[in-house]
Amino acid sequence: MLLLEESKKDALATTLSQELSATPFACSSLTHLSGGTTNFVFRGVLAAPIPAQDGNLTSSVIVKHSTDFVAVNPDFSLDVSRCGFEGFMLNSLNKFPAVTTSDHITINVPHIFQSSGQTNTQIIEDFPDAIDLKTVFVSPAAKSILLEPFSTSIGRALGLWLRLLHNWASAPAQVELRAEIGKNEPMRRLKRRITFESFIAVVEQFPELLEGHKEVLEDVKAIGMQDFERGMGNEGGEDWGIVHGDFWTGNVLLPDLSSAELHELDEIKLSVIDWEFAQFGHRAYDLGQMIGDLYERKHFKDVDGALAAIYGFINGYGEVSEEMAFRTAIHAGVHLICWYNRRPPKSPLKCTPEQGLSVVKLGRDFVVKGCKKDRDWFEGSVLASLFQK
Repeated sequence: MLLLEESKKDALATTLSQELSATPFACSSLTHLSGGTTNFVFRGVLAAPIPAQDGNLTSSVIVKHSTDFVAVNPDFSLDVSRCGFEGFMLNSLNKFPAVTTSDHITINVPHIFQSSGQTNTQIIEDFPDAIDLKTVFVSPAAKSILLEPFSTSIGRALGLWLRLLHNWASAPAQVELRAEIGKNEPMRRLKRRITFESFIAVVEQFPELLEGHKEVLEDVKAIGMQDFERGMGNEGGEDWGIVHGDFWTGNVLLPDLSSAELHELDEIKLSVIDWEFAQFGHRAYDLGQMIGDLYERKHFKDVDGALAAIYGFINGYGEVSEEMAFRTAIHAGVHLICWYNRRPPKSPLKCTPEQGLSVVKLGRDFVVKGCKKDRDWFEGSVLASLFQK
């Protein structure tokens, strides 16, 4: 079966190479990249270099191809329109300036060279010497690279960038962007499916965690489901707008360097990738997903830098209303609970039973305490900074 899958990838690479042969993006080779789950992603070595966004020449690009199924699971259907929405979002983001912090961290978005609705293929700026932040967190070198000051700075930069993105996308000049991305209902439905539709079923796998809390969890599920029914015609105030939709450490790239090399850089460049989940939604979903994802790195890998990154991230995003804080905590909790489902079907959990139980318990507590607006409880938790004025 694996050989068959590899042969299909090779055949796809050949087809894509032929399609690009008469374009400025003709490639001498295409190499399949690991890590992508929903799309087929290749690094293309260009037959002839092309001008990059910074005016220099680039010799490679990312070739991203979408199908009507998930790349890692052909039995999981997925609307191919996501390719067009991501292309539109990336084209719009070409006008969103890079953000540089006082800690000399710059965050940008990949430049998109071309997006084809006919072939469902995008040609995107390549970062050949980069690694995603999640891989750093789970690597043996995590505790030497992600020291507290550095992790705090990374988190703060991501928080500041996210706030500026949310504000930019809600500005009057982005009315066309909101109208188009607001139509990305297929990915919005998927977001709902993998969060609020499924989190109670996970808690039910741990009956001792469900007892006495089922009614509150059902209330939260109902509110979450209503959120995904809200349309662009009723934007719902400043906490609503266009969101990234899949904002986690796996979609943040940074230089693939050793700890010493990173700390010697005058400027550290990050890039936020994978925009197919961009949609109209509550901003707490971006905030909560990143917070939940970072806490997973602490919980399962005991990387203290993850807690520093959470603090920096919340601090960087800036003050939020109490309602927004509780919403963010709830979504962080849902994200932690749904950790249980983020694995190939029928594959075993890669943790001890005690670790699995405790992460779902914490997620449940975030959800329940958030629904009950228990500020005192949160002020004694890892999310304390979220509730500080």
